[in-house]
Amino acid sequence: MKTRSQTEIEQCIYEFTDLCREHDLKVTHQRLEIYRALLSLPGHPTPEEIYNRIRSSLPTVSLDTVYRTLTLFEEYGLITRVQCLFDKGRYDSNLEEHHHFICSECKKIEDFYWPEFDELTIPESTGAFGKINLKKVEIRGICNECLSKK
Repeated sequence: MKTRSQTEIEQCIYEFTDLCREHDLKVTHQRLEIYRALLSLPGHPTPEEIYNRIRSSLPTVSLDTVYRTLTLFEEYGLITRVQCLFDKGRYDSNLEEHHHFICSECKKIEDFYWPEFDELTIPESTGAFGKINLKKVEIRGICNECLSKK
């Protein structure tokens, strides 16, 4: 995921505040700063990374508050959680339909788009499992940065 410019961050904050108001969620300073940190940090940050980013400007905020706020944002569809096997949950502010490449060495997560996959029809046989709500691809491998270190 590319790093967002300050202008892009401010546009996302504007859209975020509108979404919060649509859901009757208070737009507090803490919530804005947690969301801003999520947007500003590269990749898909953990709650701990977000907490470390904001704790100097919000010394009274707790790690528990960051976790609860991210959970609230996820419940309202303002962000998504990327759950990686054997790793902490990561959070994603990109709500566009996309997929993830996960480096098995450094655990970096990169977004990628695959319109051809998105257009595929889900096999009928999956109906035996229940109702399918979402289809996503997770590709695991070793990123170029880790490959260059070997």
